[in-house]
Amino acid sequence: MTDTSARPGPDALGVMVDLAGCPNRCRHCWLGAQPNGQLTTDQMRAIAAEFKDWRDSSGRGIRELAFFSWWREPDYCDDYRELWLLEQELSSPGCAQRFELLSTWRLARDPTYASWAATLPPKTCQISFFGMQANTDWGMRRRGAWHDQLLATERCLEVGIAPRWQLFVTKRCLDDLGAFAALVKRLELAERCRAIGQEFVLFMGSITPESSAYALEPLRLEAADLARIPPELEAMCREGLHPLGQPEAVWLPELAADPHPPDIWPPKPALAVNAKLDVYPNVAEPAPWWRLGNLQHDGVAGVMQTYCEEMTEGMRILRELPVSALARRYGQPASTRLYTRSDLIARWLHQWGAEHSTVA
Repeated sequence: MTDTSARPGPDALGVMVDLAGCPNRCRHCWLGAQPNGQLTTDQMRAIAAEFKDWRDSSGRGIRELAFFSWWREPDYCDDYRELWLLEQELSSPGCAQRFELLSTWRLARDPTYASWAATLPPKTCQISFFGMQANTDWGMRRRGAWHDQLLATERCLEVGIAPRWQLFVTKRCLDDLGAFAALVKRLELAERCRAIGQEFVLFMGSITPESSAYALEPLRLEAADLARIPPELEAMCREGLHPLGQPEAVWLPELAADPHPPDIWPPKPALAVNAKLDVYPNVAEPAPWWRLGNLQHDGVAGVMQTYCEEMTEGMRILRELPVSALARRYGQPASTRLYTRSDLIARWLHQWGAEHSTVA
């Protein structure tokens, strides 16, 4: 999550319609185990039309709209090329967008996909690992995921796309880290990216403890585990060990004295529509206390009223509950588990919702 002073409003909004879902059930996923479905392009067009027609109480519409045919896995639908054209058609001029995300599942299966993706920005593809083969298959909850990630890397390089590897580190994979560093060297990823005029980037990070990932808290690294990370791997990673954060006990004095609410908002507000037509803001995990409504039952008007007026339990506590109150209730003064500031607050917000939410 990103700290910003942005607030919900009608100026610009992304709408992500999860037409097909995702082939994985990654254990770290902050989006949780959402259902896969088969929403149609006709439904997406109808949703887009309703958002375009929406007006707030003063008669203002949404100035810029960006529509996406996916939420969890881009290009998972077989007609991904047509869907990209549809996204551009439905979005405000210049607002349709590609990210550093491709379907690694499709890269490993569709020999024409990489060359198509290479015609579009940003010429970079994020590829995730949870250690070596057994741990990556475990982390993505799919046998063969490790091989897919490696094949996706090769297919990206073949067409001039730079793979951007991210390694999610838990206690489970500490014994893998030496072999992982050796793999990066053996594949000559830095040299091969330079050969296509790009930079190879490797990030090592922990996992935001919300949604599915909250169950991984027993595997979170502690301060003593840092000594088991090979120095050669640390040297390869952009920002080194910094993204792993610092012990909860170190954060607590600062956060326990913070009188301000979290006030956490993404720089580019968006709403996500799942296969059941439930709608969530891209502020935090899609938990019941963040749910804005259902398009079938509430329509865009009801969803947007809830969003703009910050009527969900989760949105209210972002504005009203001081960080210090969260720290006093959920902080663990003796904990040496490693967190970034935002990840620790995310854990507390999840714990608050699980304890206090009145919605199912």
